[in-house]
Amino acid sequence: MEKHHQIFIEQTPTAIAMLDTNMVYLAASKRWLKDYKLEQEDVIGHCHYDIFPEIGDDWKKDHQECLNGKINICDEAPFLRADGTTQWIYWDVRPWYNSKGEIGGLLMHTGDITEQKEKELKKKRVESILNDTSEIARISTWEINLSTQELLWNKMAYEIYEVVDDFRPTVDAALEFFKYDEDRQAAKIAIQNAIDYGSAVDMDVELITAKGNTIWVKILGKVESISGVPTRFYGILQDVSSFRLTEQRLNKAYKELEAIFNSKSIAVISTDKDGVINRFNSGAEKMLGYSAMEMIGFKKPEIYLLKEELNVFKQDMELEFKGDSNNADFNYRNEKIFNTKQWTFKRKDGSTFPGLKSLTAIQDKDGLNDGFIAVITDITKIKEVKDELRKKNDLLNLAERLSLLGHWQWNIIDDVAIWSDNLLALLDYEGEQFTLDFATYFAMVHDGDKDEVLKHFELAKREQEFKNITHRIITFTGNIKTIKIIANVISNQNGEAVEMVGTCQDVTEFKKAENKLINAKEDLEAVAQKLSYQNKQLADFTHITSHNLRAPVANLNSLMEIYKLSDDDEERLDIFGKFDTVVDRLTLTLNTLIEALKTKISDAQEELERVDLNQIFENTTQTLSGVILTSGAVIKGDFKEVSIIAYNKLYMESIFLNLIGNAIKYKAKDRAPEIIVQSKVKNGRNIITFKDNGLGIDLERHGHKLFGLNKVFHRHPDAKGVGLFLTKTQVESMGGTITAISEVNVGTTFTIIF
Repeated sequence: MEKHHQIFIEQTPTAIAMLDTNMVYLAASKRWLKDYKLEQEDVIGHCHYDIFPEIGDDWKKDHQECLNGKINICDEAPFLRADGTTQWIYWDVRPWYNSKGEIGGLLMHTGDITEQKEKELKKKRVESILNDTSEIARISTWEINLSTQELLWNKMAYEIYEVVDDFRPTVDAALEFFKYDEDRQAAKIAIQNAIDYGSAVDMDVELITAKGNTIWVKILGKVESISGVPTRFYGILQDVSSFRLTEQRLNKAYKELEAIFNSKSIAVISTDKDGVINRFNSGAEKMLGYSAMEMIGFKKPEIYLLKEELNVFKQDMELEFKGDSNNADFNYRNEKIFNTKQWTFKRKDGSTFPGLKSLTAIQDKDGLNDGFIAVITDITKIKEVKDELRKKNDLLNLAERLSLLGHWQWNIIDDVAIWSDNLLALLDYEGEQFTLDFATYFAMVHDGDKDEVLKHFELAKREQEFKNITHRIITFTGNIKTIKIIANVISNQNGEAVEMVGTCQDVTEFKKAENKLINAKEDLEAVAQKLSYQNKQLADFTHITSHNLRAPVANLNSLMEIYKLSDDDEERLDIFGKFDTVVDRLTLTLNTLIEALKTKISDAQEELERVDLNQIFENTTQTLSGVILTSGAVIKGDFKEVSIIAYNKLYMESIFLNLIGNAIKYKAKDRAPEIIVQSKVKNGRNIITFKDNGLGIDLERHGHKLFGLNKVFHRHPDAKGVGLFLTKTQVESMGGTITAISEVNVGTTFTIIF
């Protein structure tokens, strides 16, 4: 029989091995030998661990458990071979039994899934790369099941459309994101053509995302068919907003450059590496009198330049770039020239005019000369304007004197400043001009303002923007004045701040008047704030009056109902005595409120007195005696730890009345109210808790409005939504906090920390 089993195992097409209790091979299938590259070895009679020395203690432990009757099954696991390779296998290891029912050894059934696992890992790596690519390029995938019309998106699509994670896309919903209806209709036609004729979809459209942002996307898609029947429509969607934005900017830059080149107010002329004109815009035609046709490809700039000025320019360039070098092959045209200077230009008709020319060398990718481009501006009118400026400068000086103004210029690089005569007069200077720098000005700044002024100028240089500043200064004669400085920052072509120009005004008298206005404004605001606070206090007293009188009146009504229903004279006499007590409490409450209203309305903190919590508790239970009797409420007060608190007595009575009254009002239907009021000290703070076993409050639903005005949480006819609001207002006005924990149909605990 064993021989028969060995033959069966050896011939089975799967990888099976039979071992005895010492893990010695009794039989092994050919597939087993092939999977583990043992075709050339005789494993029968050898220990499993000698054949596979790489087997670790964890697997040996599993084998021993199987020899004790356990079955070990694994879907996949890496098998690290002795030669350093990794073989992925699955296995089913279980004991085999002899004719006596005893474990005779183990049957091992395994499978080599290395190729399958490597394909799976490769697929995961590819998917990971695709996902990373999708993140970087903002490319999403989509797929439509044509039989069910179900649309599937990947994660990136949700990010592009800016929709929530639980959004369920449909074809119609996806099309609704299209900004324009014509794009939406075109997409529908393209989808239908793809289904009917197998044509591909390639569209660029604008979308409005779920968050209202406008983006550009590219949509690519195609249909997959099985046996000629379209089954799946799939593709990609890429956010190409950045590409579109770059394209728009390039187009804008191109149009701007084109507008500059076509401008008739400036001349733009360029040459090739041989100095021959290859561009001559309409501005050059208008300015110089030559047509582009007669210049481009035929003439050089020498035709409209004066020979002597051109020679001086060449000498200057050689001196700048060649220096003392004796290089005979030097050619200034090969240098990276950027030069702006005034030239005299000669028109076709022989007349001349002054112009400002900016000349820039054009170099190829190797840094070699590829020509020049020149931008020329006619500055004839500028000279005329200079004369006009001189006249206006005289008027400016007069205006500066009248408005206590002076102007200044500061060369930041050389630290040289020019102050106008009016500015020197404003600073009480009477003497000869002297060299001025920033240190001269800064020395005059009042010591109390020096840090602010220094930071202000440093910020202006760094950000190349000067914001107005007002500060004090000590003049040359020792007078303290307040000045206001307004300035502009001038930068060079490298973006560096090189100069500041501005004005300085004496605002000393104006500042004094301004301070008077500010003081008056602050006084008015203080009065307004005080009136506002007093109005709030009056409103607070109104709420206290209306709310605190409601409970005694309700209590009287309750006693009246009990009195009417009672047939016992002795009980009626007892109830009548309670009438007396409640009326006394009502009278006391009214007198207290009247006295409070008579007094000067002030901060609640000013009304502090030693409040006896035992007395407050007793007064409250007397006031509520009617509803206590009606409801059968049991109320306990524990003030052993803290019995006296410095507080506003009116507020404390209102707090007790509201919280105990609410606990009775919102009692559970199936049990009598039990209310415990307890004081204690924690972390140096006085605390009072009001705990009941009433209806409770759903804090998840109502917690955000628990203390809101006119907010109610139960359908009780007497619920007004004032008590908790008033209580919170009173607690917080005294610098305390009130919180609540509650469970529906279990009860509520309010905690006040003073």
